[in-house]
Amino acid sequence: MEHEMKAKPDIYDQCPVYESDHFRLRLVSMDDAEELLICYGDPEAQKLFNADRCDTDFKFTTLEAMQTYIACWLDAYRGRGYVRYAIVDRQSGAVVGTTEIFGGAIGGVRTDYGVLRVDLRHAYETEDALTELLGICDRFFGDVNTQMFITKAIPEAAPRVRALMNAGYTATPVGDGGLREHYYMKKSP
Repeated sequence: MEHEMKAKPDIYDQCPVYESDHFRLRLVSMDDAEELLICYGDPEAQKLFNADRCDTDFKFTTLEAMQTYIACWLDAYRGRGYVRYAIVDRQSGAVVGTTEIFGGAIGGVRTDYGVLRVDLRHAYETEDALTELLGICDRFFGDVNTQMFITKAIPEAAPRVRALMNAGYTATPVGDGGLREHYYMKKSP
């Protein structure tokens, strides 16, 4: 008897929800604005944000600014540009940051890599939390048409760098996979 293969839903038609022991990732919503402002308004967390090729530095100080960017993220999702997930602490229910994925094409140019961004409240910027989150993010390979992800971690973000190494990322030479310093790459498992 032949088994019929079920096509995986397109992430832009039906955004998946991912869970681990401590975190849930789901599509960001306007209801997240107040809690995300705690993350995006924190100068300690801001130091680690990757705003490369973005039109903002993600340093928000007002609820209105946070809401404006959530609206931008949701517009990009509806336009099939990228997905911005809210990172929810499963124990407290608090939204503690976001992660963003896109791949296959950047600025209309076909690429063989995708970009992963992870923005977190400073208290969650630990090796254990980041290693767990990166484990969830491995599931993104099947969601976007890419063979590898690149992500940024500056040297001062030692727990993030260790977590990336724990999760199988390797340092990317300048000029490879993004043409920038402080990037790490992981190929599809």
